[in-house]
Amino acid sequence: MTPSRLHINQLSFRYRRSAILNAVDFDLSTNQVIGLLGRNGAGKSTLMQCIAGILKTKHIQTYIDDVPVDVTAHQQQLISYLPQDPFLMKGLKVIDAVQAMYEDPSDQDVILYEPMVHQMHDKKVGALSMGERRFLEFLVIFNLPHPFVMLDEPFSGLAPLQIQRVQEIINAKKGSKGILISDHYYHNVLQITDVNLLLTNGKLQSIAADQVAQAYRNG
Repeated sequence: MTPSRLHINQLSFRYRRSAILNAVDFDLSTNQVIGLLGRNGAGKSTLMQCIAGILKTKHIQTYIDDVPVDVTAHQQQLISYLPQDPFLMKGLKVIDAVQAMYEDPSDQDVILYEPMVHQMHDKKVGALSMGERRFLEFLVIFNLPHPFVMLDEPFSGLAPLQIQRVQEIINAKKGSKGILISDHYYHNVLQITDVNLLLTNGKLQSIAADQVAQAYRNG
């Protein structure tokens, strides 16, 4: 049975004496896109990194369909994570980078025959433009079989047509995935989200799309 609801409970994280996250709680369901919003430095990347297990905290409880589970365990294949920093090796050709992540040729083809990637097979990752590399990294992470995915700055460096294509792919796949997305280009996020959460002073609160711009101006 495919997991349908991720619950994050009591997530807290401190850096030195500062509380970055303070008892954060939220649910993410498949067939849902949640926008994680907040000003630079609010802790959005920290939140994702704690859930992914990159930043260690003892103060987090994670549940899948109300069952406690370690979502960071690789064998569980529950949550994939697109970090904001590049991660594909520069020296690999695009086709080799995709094949390193996907064993099944049919899964490889989903990425390699994406129209915006098809002409780049023999290019090295390090020779791609910023937008081409980011788009490729998005595809590599988003097409993994995990039922939940966290996307940190997926629109960074993308051209308008690439942004539109990322939005199309997210909308097409959200029926089978729960998606948490954060980007400083928040207007691109708001175009595809079902729910928006604002992170401020270490806490999450629901916010309507038409209130986001004012919240950013107010800090």
